[in-house]
Amino acid sequence: MSAEAEFTNPALPVAERVRSLLNQLTLDEKLAMMHQYSPGIPRLGIPPLVWGIAVRRGADPVPGATVFPQAVGLGATWNPNLITRIGAAIAAEIRAYHHQRPEVGLAIWGPVTNLLRDPRWGRNEEGYSECPVLTSALATAMCRGLSGHADSSGGQHRATTPVLQHFLAYNHENGRGSRSAYLRPRVLHEYDLRAFRTPIVDGVADGVMLAYSRVNGVPNHLSPHIRGQIRAWNPDSVVMSDAWAPSFLAMDESPSYQSRLQAYAAAVRAGLDLFVDQGDRSDIITDNLRQALADGLISEGMLDAAVGRLLRMRMRWGQFDARENDDADCESQVVDAQAHRQLAARAAAEAIVLLTNRDDLLPLDPAAVRRVVVVGQLAAMVCRDWYSPQFDGARTPVAAVTSLLGQDRVSLVEGVDVIALRCQDRYIAAPATPKGGELTWQSATAVEAPHAFAVFDWGSDVLCLRAESNGRFLRSRSNRTVVNDRLAPEGWQVRERFRLEPHGTGSVLLDVSTGHYVAPPAADGVLRVAAATADTAAVLHVELITDGATAVGEAAADADAVVAFVGNHPLINGREAEDRTEIGLAPAQERVVHAAAAANPATVVALVSSYPLAVEDIAAAAPAMLWSSHAGPELGTSLTDAIFGVRAPAGRLPQTWPRRVTDLGDMYEYDIIKGRKTYLYSDTEPLFSFGHGLTYTRFWYDMSLLRPILCVENPIEVSVEVGNPGPVDSNEVLQLYARARQSRHPRALRQLLAFRRVHVPAGTALSAQFTIPLQELAMWDVERHEFVVEPGDYDIMLGRSSTDIVATRLLTVRADPVGPRRLDLEPVRLSDFDDYHAFWPEDDAETGLTTMICADAGAWLVFRDVVVRGQRLRMRAVRPTTGWAAVEIRMNGPEGDLLAVVAVVADADDDVIDVPLAANVERGDIFIVSTGAVRLTTVQIR
Repeated sequence: MSAEAEFTNPALPVAERVRSLLNQLTLDEKLAMMHQYSPGIPRLGIPPLVWGIAVRRGADPVPGATVFPQAVGLGATWNPNLITRIGAAIAAEIRAYHHQRPEVGLAIWGPVTNLLRDPRWGRNEEGYSECPVLTSALATAMCRGLSGHADSSGGQHRATTPVLQHFLAYNHENGRGSRSAYLRPRVLHEYDLRAFRTPIVDGVADGVMLAYSRVNGVPNHLSPHIRGQIRAWNPDSVVMSDAWAPSFLAMDESPSYQSRLQAYAAAVRAGLDLFVDQGDRSDIITDNLRQALADGLISEGMLDAAVGRLLRMRMRWGQFDARENDDADCESQVVDAQAHRQLAARAAAEAIVLLTNRDDLLPLDPAAVRRVVVVGQLAAMVCRDWYSPQFDGARTPVAAVTSLLGQDRVSLVEGVDVIALRCQDRYIAAPATPKGGELTWQSATAVEAPHAFAVFDWGSDVLCLRAESNGRFLRSRSNRTVVNDRLAPEGWQVRERFRLEPHGTGSVLLDVSTGHYVAPPAADGVLRVAAATADTAAVLHVELITDGATAVGEAAADADAVVAFVGNHPLINGREAEDRTEIGLAPAQERVVHAAAAANPATVVALVSSYPLAVEDIAAAAPAMLWSSHAGPELGTSLTDAIFGVRAPAGRLPQTWPRRVTDLGDMYEYDIIKGRKTYLYSDTEPLFSFGHGLTYTRFWYDMSLLRPILCVENPIEVSVEVGNPGPVDSNEVLQLYARARQSRHPRALRQLLAFRRVHVPAGTALSAQFTIPLQELAMWDVERHEFVVEPGDYDIMLGRSSTDIVATRLLTVRADPVGPRRLDLEPVRLSDFDDYHAFWPEDDAETGLTTMICADAGAWLVFRDVVVRGQRLRMRAVRPTTGWAAVEIRMNGPEGDLLAVVAVVADADDDVIDVPLAANVERGDIFIVSTGAVRLTTVQIR
């Protein structure tokens, strides 16, 4: 083999192969490789490549790919081994697709590793959990499967190369490119970074995709944490942009740069390797990068480093190997193979959470219930979401119940209102042809069949209308006409969304996707959404044909049991680029549940949703409730099997379910410590706790610590016994939590240490051993800039959930005491505070340094338990507006004894201010209090 062809030799180390190929590339070839659409290099035998395959619940672009539950549903399994198997199945299907279309690369966009701190986030269903430990474990498990290293063996080669999404602190869609998340150092290190760290450090994730959002004022595509964290964990980690994000740095509503040239150069300096931008117009990227190099904004060394990382990733999946020997594994039959469908069915079953079960109503006995009424908007529907592979032939919930019990014992009452819409003497009419057609205005003196529309209420006043004439949903078209041709809501714009708004003596019908209203009848009789305002719209009179809740109540009264399938539609009220404002069940759906429960005490509610629902009233009204995410084709069967006892449900909630949306607080508050958010810090009583889930048996537990006193180098060793004295085989999820009994810092009320899903047959018991690194108890020490385990006492707790604790054991940790803080040794970053009020951090993208900013008087920072050694105070501070402001140094409170006053004057020549201390003190809490707008960087007492 010639030296020029060394890069094709898989026997050589990857680093050597990368170096060989990089040395043969021209500048233009290197630049072209940094775009998503990478052209081939014929002279070297390198084929073209398109980067990126989205993976959420299957191999999204692969025709016929196996569909797994949404990621939040996979989170409810609490089963890393299962997730690894799912990852391996997805990887096999993607490699089969790559074998047929080799230009499509094997870089996987996923898993989503963002933490689900607020269920109002529009992309909640894409993540696993609000807990960094659970998310990290499941993301690592998924990456093991995707990479082909399920046995943790590592190695050079990959089945695929997973790229974690979306770095960093990304939990809002509205204003995602302009509205910043603000993270104090403890939240950054203990919460947001933690979920990303383990998959990268363990070597099973090969890179990250950056988020559209900002952290501490800096767009994530310019984040100092690319260099400071990702590349510190693994210098070979590939960093990719999200779609169009580098261009948004110069184009969005709050641009960071005035031109693409400047923006692209800054992104490369920050550490970006691959531009997913401008579609297939790679020339826009390469031309700007070439000019940036000529202007000295970037160096060729930066380009070599970026291209080298990309080449290494491509070599790891075998693209440049002289011969890829995976033909046997890449046959088309692997896609949606029977084994993969069985795996999806198991995942859907393991993800079901039994929320309530008063008086042991569940499981229903198939032999005892002679007539079951199935109700609810989701009873005859299985929904897709944004990143789900296409699927057909799903068994709906009512079909699954019918399959189990027989058609003569099951009846369906969807519980949707059926209405007609009239403008003067004309009704809106839908054609009855199977594939539908344009809606028209039809003169009539009474309601006829073409005038009937079923109303599907999805909440926030958003509804879909189904033409009863042919059973298809209405949608608006680009020419402003409306047709009844959709079997279900779909598409990026979701043109099936409407809203009936009161207006004058009637209502007007808004097309939500376009913002236009149904216009008055035109001469040609065709219905159009052509009115720009409500005042110019057709005034409609709504005539009720069928009251859905009344119909449900009447049917429920005569049934042995009622099963209600209700929830959200994953394409409506929350999505990429749109957060939701409400998390309750839609009003019409709630009325249906209450009607059923009032008419029949044997009412079971199956909630199907992409996020936690605030359903306190329903929980009080209905004796039994279950939850599933949108689980794909197996949804109906898995829920039916759980309800009728074919399999005992044993999923656990991966997110806290609040009682009401107001319990969530400010959605844009990312400081979970200050904001008392997530199960870690919230002291608000939830409807259902993180980790909650019931089953059809009762367990007993015992727990012991092998060593109740530890030094910092010792692991925590826990032995748990669990027994199932009941009559039903079931899984149980053993959950170990910890809390510090004392600390000078606010610590989590409880934090997950470890977990394990186990199967316990009826009448048996088993033991489980846990060895947990003591470092799991560590907190980020803002003074030392490292994780530190505080000495003292900790409660180690075994729980059925994060709040249902069944056993607690005392653990004593012996370690070096955490001494008082020192402000005299060197300038201390004011971002390393212990607590704050009305200040926020702003990072410098280039240096990584943080400035603390306040806008008005009364803001303060505090440093706890400081030994004061020195007579003078030096502070780096500036006044961002005209005039001046005072920064007061006070003792033990924002109104405590005054130690010094720092005058911060606008446009001062020097931002370092040195003043004497007014009093002699030895030790206490130092408060830094502002009387106006200031920007503070460091402080030192000397």
